[in-house]
Amino acid sequence: MAKRLAPDEFKRNETVKTLDALPGVPQGTGGRVYLVDGFAWTRYRVLFDNGIDVGSLDGSTLARPRDYVAALERRETAAVQAEAATTAEAADEGAADGGGSGDKTVNGVVVPALLLDRSKRARERLSAA
Repeated sequence: MAKRLAPDEFKRNETVKTLDALPGVPQGTGGRVYLVDGFAWTRYRVLFDNGIDVGSLDGSTLARPRDYVAALERRETAAVQAEAATTAEAADEGAADGGGSGDKTVNGVVVPALLLDRSKRARERLSAA
């Protein structure tokens, strides 16, 4: 039985379409994979139908012609979900800041009010001496 490849894995000589607009290659342009390379990150070199040769393409920027529309829909759904998660995160932070606890968030890390007060008292002690 043949091994089934993941949606973003391609074999040499396989026909693909681009999901992103690339330099010299509009979105949806067809092409043929002629080099598959890499260990940790598999990258592809594709010769597109308009004569442009692009290397170091990630599999997430390519789709098989039969899966092209479904791949675009998956991307759109993922973008909507990411925006909803970001909005929910911002609402949660706003609710946490409005609690009056005095905690602050610096670079995504919550610094307790106790530590902030301790630092303030230490600065006051040093400036008074």
